[in-house]
Amino acid sequence: MIPLTERVARHLADSPRTPKYLCLRDALIELIVEGELAEGTRLPTEQELAAALPLSLGTVQKALRDLVDSGELTRRRRLGTFVAGGNHRREITTPAFAFLRSDGTRVRMVLIRLLRRETLRRHGAWVEVLGECAAGYLHLVRQDRIDGAFDCYTEIYLRTDVAGEIATMPAETLEHESVLPLLQAQGHEPSTAENRIGHARLPKAVARAIVPELAETPPPGLRLETRYRNAEGRVLAWQVMYIPPNDYRLSLTTPLWQLDA
Repeated sequence: MIPLTERVARHLADSPRTPKYLCLRDALIELIVEGELAEGTRLPTEQELAAALPLSLGTVQKALRDLVDSGELTRRRRLGTFVAGGNHRREITTPAFAFLRSDGTRVRMVLIRLLRRETLRRHGAWVEVLGECAAGYLHLVRQDRIDGAFDCYTEIYLRTDVAGEIATMPAETLEHESVLPLLQAQGHEPSTAENRIGHARLPKAVARAIVPELAETPPPGLRLETRYRNAEGRVLAWQVMYIPPNDYRLSLTTPLWQLDA
C-alpha cells in the first residue's frame, strides 16, 4: 500500500488540476507496468483504499471501474479485484516526435483514451491531405495523457481503404498501441514523416476535453500536425495533436524521418 500512497500523492501534487480518479488510475497503471503490482495481485477493497488515500469512495470506485473496463484489473465475484494478466505495456511511441521532461529524459508513459471513432463521408481538410476515397475516411479522437502530467487532444485521419481492421477492432486495442504498428500489421509501412508545429489557442471543444476548468477562456497551446507517408510518398495517416501549456519539452527528432521546413 505504501508505494501506491506515495505514487498517488505525487500525482496529486504534480497535477492539481487533473481529476483525482485519473491520478489514482495512472498511479495504479504505473505500478502495474513497473511490476510493483504483479499479475494476480489482489488489491485492497474500495473502502480500504478510500480510507488509506486522500480520496473519496466514489473517486476510488470510478478509477477502478476505468481499469476494469480497460483490462488492467479484473473482478472476481466475492473474492475482490485483482491485477489482470496480459501485456500492460504503456510505452506508446512514434518515430516523429517525443516529449522530454525538464531533466532531458524521454517520456515513456503515455495513456491513451479513445474518445470517438467515426467514418467521415463529407468533404474536409482530410481529403486534401489523404486524397480522394469514395469509401470515406476513418476519424479517431483520443485523449493522450503524457507522463501522468497533462493531457493532449489527438485527432487521426485514415482512408478507409488503408484503415482496414482499425475501423472495427476493439477500443482497448487502440488504447494500448499507437496507430503506426497497427498499420504495419496490415501491410502499410510508413517510411517518412513530416511535422508542422505552431502556436494556436485551443479550440473550445478541445479545451473542454483536456482542460475543462479553462474551457470558457481556452489558453494558447501548440498544434502539432504529423503526416506519415509510405515509400511512394502517399500519406497513410494524418495526425493533429493539440498540446496545452506544460513544463515539458517537445523534441521533433528521428534521424531517418523527414521533417517539413
